[in-house]
Amino acid sequence: MKSMRKALPLLVFGSGLVVYIAACSSDASGPKPPSAVCTGTAFTLASLEGRVVAAADLPCLTIPTDGGTYLIVPQFATADAPVTPVNFTVTAGTAANPTARVVFASKRVLPVAPGATADLSQLQRQFEGMLRRRERTIAALARASGRASGPLANRVREDVAPPALGSTRQFKVRNSLTGLGIAIDTAVLKYAGTHLLIYQSQNAPGPADGTHGFTDAEIAAFGNTFDVDLYTIDVATFGAPTDIDENGRVIVLLSPLINKLSKASTCATQGYIAGFFDATDLDPTDFPAASNSAELFYALVPDPQGTFSCTHTVATVEELTPATFIHEFQHMISYGQHAVMRGGSQEDAWLNEGLSHIAEELGSRFYEHKFPPPQDRTNPAQVFPDSSQGFISGDLFNSYHYLLAPTSTDINDIASVSNWGNGDGTLVQRGAAWLFLRWLGDQQDSLIYGRLDQTTNTGAPNVQAASGTSFTTLFGEFALALYVDSLPGVPRASIPSEFRFTSRNLRALYGQEKVLNPQNFPLSFPIPVESLSPGTARNETMNPGTMDYFLITAPSSGNNVVLTFTPTSGSSFSATLNAQVSVFRCPSSAACPLSVP
Repeated sequence: MKSMRKALPLLVFGSGLVVYIAACSSDASGPKPPSAVCTGTAFTLASLEGRVVAAADLPCLTIPTDGGTYLIVPQFATADAPVTPVNFTVTAGTAANPTARVVFASKRVLPVAPGATADLSQLQRQFEGMLRRRERTIAALARASGRASGPLANRVREDVAPPALGSTRQFKVRNSLTGLGIAIDTAVLKYAGTHLLIYQSQNAPGPADGTHGFTDAEIAAFGNTFDVDLYTIDVATFGAPTDIDENGRVIVLLSPLINKLSKASTCATQGYIAGFFDATDLDPTDFPAASNSAELFYALVPDPQGTFSCTHTVATVEELTPATFIHEFQHMISYGQHAVMRGGSQEDAWLNEGLSHIAEELGSRFYEHKFPPPQDRTNPAQVFPDSSQGFISGDLFNSYHYLLAPTSTDINDIASVSNWGNGDGTLVQRGAAWLFLRWLGDQQDSLIYGRLDQTTNTGAPNVQAASGTSFTTLFGEFALALYVDSLPGVPRASIPSEFRFTSRNLRALYGQEKVLNPQNFPLSFPIPVESLSPGTARNETMNPGTMDYFLITAPSSGNNVVLTFTPTSGSSFSATLNAQVSVFRCPSSAACPLSVP
């Protein structure tokens, strides 16, 4: 969940992330020699040409002795394998000698001190993960009872008069992190817009009692942003929400009960709950004691004196809540479209969260277009205006740190684009999912996001159906695009379109962040590429759903190089891993550097 982004610009990943450098060894206890025989069709690559091949077909790549440089990206293109690290070996043998000496890895500490700053979105992610997992039960109950259907999107009513401002309503609010407790909160209607109602709890701090809560004017401005801008962005992109209460509006509840979900003693180490969507509100029949029978978004209230838990000023809530809303509203739309309107299952966590992070980025884009440089920038060198920082800063940070260690198996920062299991999604996993969907949207146009929500398909099959391309092909092309999109000294237009981002230039973005915020963006470009020399092999480990990066420069004489990607032990990878390799021929060694400081 992204809601903390303005509050945690200094987040860093967990304590175990490392990248590797080669240390030669003549130890003969390495893996058994892999099969280096091409059983398919041999192929070569021209300069700036790339291809995605199954692991078994990698030996079919002919690397001639012409001094060419190749990017080799082994990967497990899966979303449903066991969440267990897999040991693998990449070998660069020769036709004359396919048995290469193993190059063992020695650890090099990352240029950011691991664990230097607390993960202040931890509590939000855990709570949100609990709610997403509960959606499985809620959707299953609705399907089993035959009630898994609701008003179609085009029946959302826009002709219903809202309640009167100042009127009150009682709400059922979860009051424990387990989601089991319910409390009743009476709230006052403070804003009524075309698409939105904002209620504030009668127990919220007020502006006139010395506790500096929201004024009515501040809530009205808040409501206009949600009602006119953010609601429209999400609906135009992902589809309409349900309208089970037939009031034509989404409700926002500002309640100190949300503040109280977090203990003041853990705010500095785990963060707090900023807001959420609860699918029980869309199933009043199965959950009468907990459901509000409405499309409802919950959010905390300003609490500068820390009466209820962590201290939150009005300015802080104004900064973090819009990004929380646009993120959680996508979850509401996704569940409604999948489970309520179509009687299907909830979306898989990696794709559901990835789309909500796309929603955040779309919020940023709104302000990027509204305030072109140098408008609305505290520092004229900023790529993004101040008003978009709360939407985009977390996606940039999370994606950068995924790329900084895409094979991380650290328990706090398990790196995987698509294979999350039942997890809540680590920061780096969320960054990886955002990157994949950003690239996919660039390839297909943003209409694909609506196709991903407006369906009963879920996970990788959903991506495949919405795009018309196999998930493995997409994954392999994406893996190359992360590195080759903007090669140093190479015009972007010369890179094949499938290996490019079109709306973002990652090297330029991360490079500028390194200038502005070197503590959190220590390198100009984060991907750690390892050198693979002819006649050597590397033993490495990575999770399903991610990739690793190697560069090899062919010799100028002697035998052709033969590559293999195999398990470190055993003869073949499990079929569920979809083991494959993306290969790309660089125009020069300078265009494909191992690292960019």
